[in-house]
Amino acid sequence: MNLKHFFHNQATSKIILILAVLLVILVIFQAGLTVGFRKASFACNWNDSFLQGPNNPRSMLAPFINDKDDFNPHGAIGQIISTSLPVIMIKGQDNLEKVIHIGPNTAIRNFRQTASTSDLTVGQNIIVVGEPDDSGNIQAVLIRIIPAPPNTRVAPFQAQ
Repeated sequence: MNLKHFFHNQATSKIILILAVLLVILVIFQAGLTVGFRKASFACNWNDSFLQGPNNPRSMLAPFINDKDDFNPHGAIGQIISTSLPVIMIKGQDNLEKVIHIGPNTAIRNFRQTASTSDLTVGQNIIVVGEPDDSGNIQAVLIRIIPAPPNTRVAPFQAQ
């Protein structure tokens, strides 16, 4: 039996075709495993990075949530105590005064409506998101006017 006759045999051709098809199926299966593994790895890493909570230093909320003793240079929450535009001062939750500079590109919002600098008055509560400058002030990117926080005092329990 010579080699030429071996490859022209119909049974051999069918076996080679079946092996080729099996090889293609195995390659496709391996590609699916690789893609699935990469998707699962991404989902697991994303979960570890962003959903563990704000106290995780890799959290997307980490720049905005700090220890009470830390100063947050990227934003502030508080009540407006002075307005002399384009600068406003707010008293933050930590009773520190923070200077906010309002630029021409600063977005000001009141709930879902667009507001203007004339809507910022003394006594209003606001949230400011921005960038720190060299003098320790915040260059505002977004200012959101928020309602006053609810009174959190609870009357002591009195037995009847």
